[in-house]
Amino acid sequence: MSIYQLKQPIWIGLIWSFLYIGLESTQSVFFGSALQSLDSFLLGLLVFGVTTTLLSAGIFSFNRQQFSHAQQCLIPLIACNLSTAAGWVLYLIAIQLIEPAVAFTVSSAAMPIAAIVFAHFSIGEPEHLDTVSKRFGMVMIIFGMLFLGLTIRAGYSGFVRGGLAVGLGGLLCAIGSGAAFSLMLVYCRALDNAGLSPTAVFAFRFFAYLVIAFAGWLLQLDYKGPVESNDLIRAVLIGLIIMAVPLFAMQKAIASVSVFLLSSITALGTLSSLYRNESSTYCRRRSNGTHGKRWESMNNLSVGIGVGRTVKITVR
Repeated sequence: MSIYQLKQPIWIGLIWSFLYIGLESTQSVFFGSALQSLDSFLLGLLVFGVTTTLLSAGIFSFNRQQFSHAQQCLIPLIACNLSTAAGWVLYLIAIQLIEPAVAFTVSSAAMPIAAIVFAHFSIGEPEHLDTVSKRFGMVMIIFGMLFLGLTIRAGYSGFVRGGLAVGLGGLLCAIGSGAAFSLMLVYCRALDNAGLSPTAVFAFRFFAYLVIAFAGWLLQLDYKGPVESNDLIRAVLIGLIIMAVPLFAMQKAIASVSVFLLSSITALGTLSSLYRNESSTYCRRRSNGTHGKRWESMNNLSVGIGVGRTVKITVR
């Protein structure tokens, strides 16, 4: 079987893809409130530690040969671990420096661009901007990212923890996280074609992140003070739903759609994120008179138009 061959009909992958972005987009709203008072390393450690432990135990009990498959493809597994860790660390930093919905928008938009760049260097699936629709889509996505960068520079992007340097730092972290997540998809596809099940790939690709999260928690790199146990338990339970479940859906989708298509569909989650974030912050915007969301709305629309054109021609 070719490493790029799809195992299931594309419509199955599309269902999993849209389930993924529907749940993934709620993260920006949740993170917007939860991580302003919680240690991001501790939250990630608990959420992904619980899922990794439970899934690994289940695989050991019911599908033990998956461990043998994992040993036979250590290089892509290590690369998947490192790209996963880089993506999450950069993303969790970004959402604390700039508006979480903005970070989600930029990170998601960077994924299809990174997929094209990786393909140019023969990393992952071959992909080319060989149609007008694809080129138009990429231009609109890049335009949206540049436009949002200008809104951060002008101070219209909503929450920014600090001045211009902090805002640009958050923007670069968001772009880096999107590139890392795109690379993660490349290696998730490689592991899927090597015989690892979606459950096994999900269980085995967080080890590097868990080490980093544990070290960050011990060093108190993001310590924000004591947290009530009930608040922490509630945040972990919510995190299991909106962090772990969509990533499992993504792993199911990668068996049926290309990395470029899944990256492009992921960027559409910015529109869903915009709707949720607008609803949750309406009263706040009326009270403080900020216009950051208006600028972000324009950016989401430009990203959505570009991604929509790209997804349309890619599915065809």
